[in-house]
Amino acid sequence: MPDIEDYAVYNDRMRRSMWDKAFFMDKIPGASLVVDYGCADGSLIRFLSDLFPSMRFIGFDIDGAMIAAAREAAREGAWFFSDPEDVTEKIRELGVPPEQIAVNFSSVFHEVFHYGFDTAVIRKLLHDTRPRYIVVRDMMYVSEDDGAVTPPAVLRRIRSLLPDWQIASFEAAHGPIGIRRNLTHLLLKFHYTENWDRECAENYFSYGMEELMAVIDPQHAFRRLYLARYTLPWIRCDAETALGVDPGDGAATHFALILGRRPDENTLTMDS
Repeated sequence: MPDIEDYAVYNDRMRRSMWDKAFFMDKIPGASLVVDYGCADGSLIRFLSDLFPSMRFIGFDIDGAMIAAAREAAREGAWFFSDPEDVTEKIRELGVPPEQIAVNFSSVFHEVFHYGFDTAVIRKLLHDTRPRYIVVRDMMYVSEDDGAVTPPAVLRRIRSLLPDWQIASFEAAHGPIGIRRNLTHLLLKFHYTENWDRECAENYFSYGMEELMAVIDPQHAFRRLYLARYTLPWIRCDAETALGVDPGDGAATHFALILGRRPDENTLTMDS
């Protein structure tokens, strides 16, 4: 994985969509502990702990520099680790039962699939913690026409406004922006020039729902409680303000998902 060249800019942009990342907090009744997998510098946990001081949080990230920053700014009731075994040990120490645990993956899986990280680590953490809820919020391209072309007028405007080097490097990594999927991808990252080498190479649309479910729920132990697909308003605003281009409603760039563990066999259902 390429190094982050500017941590301050990287983390500031991660914090930009904090309310969107916090979407699940009113939708996980009974949870008292949130495990934030891929917590970076702990910004989301600090944000949530200020809003929900009685909730406890555990952050996990493989980046030691991020964990060090998270620990330095940690709130009471929040702990941060770079070893997943320490996460499960802390849960045991706290005595939190599985039915009170939610595991959150915010902007994690596009990196997991792009970089080919070992998903066994995620599977093991979910197996060991046995959470009541699994929460995912990430980027994913969803369209009824995956091969739709970019309108010619839009393509001409993009090529006239963005530098040739940026478009060339993006197309070398992901394909021609004459395909709507690819241009939508570029619109998500064209501002990220400070860490461009890393951001350009990373495939934000690196997986689909089937690949995700195979990792987080291979045994079909969960049911879907919530699913939303959308384009972030600030992404649309960026494209309209900087480029005079509306990304349109024909595709979604993000999704939010909550899975809840299936009730036991003695629970009756009103569904026929």
